[in-house]
Amino acid sequence: MGAGAAGSTILGMRVFLVEDEVLPAVMLEDMLADLGCVLLGSAGIIARTPSQILGTSAIDAAILDVHLGGEMVIPVADALREHSVPFIFSTGFGPADLAARYPNSRLLAKP
Repeated sequence: MGAGAAGSTILGMRVFLVEDEVLPAVMLEDMLADLGCVLLGSAGIIARTPSQILGTSAIDAAILDVHLGGEMVIPVADALREHSVPFIFSTGFGPADLAARYPNSRLLAKP
């Protein structure tokens, strides 16, 4: 699968992935590569994630799993928002207030 018309708008985009499950992480990494994105890094725990992401040079966007090992990704989302880094949430279920709390972010639904 190559980068098509939809992928051309994100071709070369530098993305950081926050996901604690191996299969979804691998699938998202493959999809990003197919779309021509550059994976800057990934993390599966909250503890150092905001500094790890924001310490990454020239990040364009992030994909955030909502639940990481029993913790919510909210501190990471808040740090990204403070630095004007766009992100989307990746979750099979999430808090009902995600859309209200982060109106500029989108939701990538997991099966």
